Amino acid sequence: MFANVLTIAKFTIIESMRNRLLWLSLLVLAISFGLVEFIGELAITEHRVTQVSILAALLRINAVIMIALFVVSTMLRELNDKTLEMIVAMPIARSSYYLGKLIGFIHLALIVTVCFSMLLLLYASGSQVLIWSVSLLLELVLIVVLALVMIFTFRQMPIALTGVFVFYAASRAIASFHLMAMYPVIAHSSVSQKFIERFIEVLTWLLPDLHLFTQTEWLAYDTGRFEMLLPLLTQTLIYVTLLSAIALFDFYRKNF
Repeated sequence: MFANVLTIAKFTIIESMRNRLLWLSLLVLAISFGLVEFIGELAITEHRVTQVSILAALLRINAVIMIALFVVSTMLRELNDKTLEMIVAMPIARSSYYLGKLIGFIHLALIVTVCFSMLLLLYASGSQVLIWSVSLLLELVLIVVLALVMIFTFRQMPIALTGVFVFYAASRAIASFHLMAMYPVIAHSSVSQKFIERFIEVLTWLLPDLHLFTQTEWLAYDTGRFEMLLPLLTQTLIYVTLLSAIALFDFYRKNF
């Protein structure tokens, strides 16, 4: 079983190299570097802080978009080309296929993280870049699992990508929404206000606290600590387990 998992993961990595994922990462790095250097020349004060803040934000969002697009497009191509049907017809457990894809995609997320982190070393200290990189990798792992859930469920690229990005944006902003709902500018006790408060409070329990992940502040002001990664790792393990269970449940109930 484990040999099948490693084989599937290996071919997933090989496919990413054929699809020029590494070259795309280098192109994003070159564009980001040029843009940040240009913005740095325009900054009147705090050149380094301005540059590293913009660069970190650009790299994070590009990494999320690239990984989401690659996972969804790869899985959709296998569905449309009947490759998945051929693999399922073989004496390979569906869980082995899923784990192989998951490991392969996580390896790609690691490659993207390392490439992007190398550029940040020009603007921030090594320890802060390391903390930021580990956090980014955990964030991308969540994106990988979420993308697998969406493509297994909907089997269409627009809907799957929309689901991934809506989930990601909501997880990033849910803490702000919760604060605005709990402490409105004009307080009132209407039914709609109570409903919104309870609804957002439920979402805070269901969604991961992605606003705690990959914070630009760590790089700009050297505030990152390695102990901050422990709750992020715990959240990642919990959501990977839950989302993987959902993906496997949907995968096993489908007939190919």
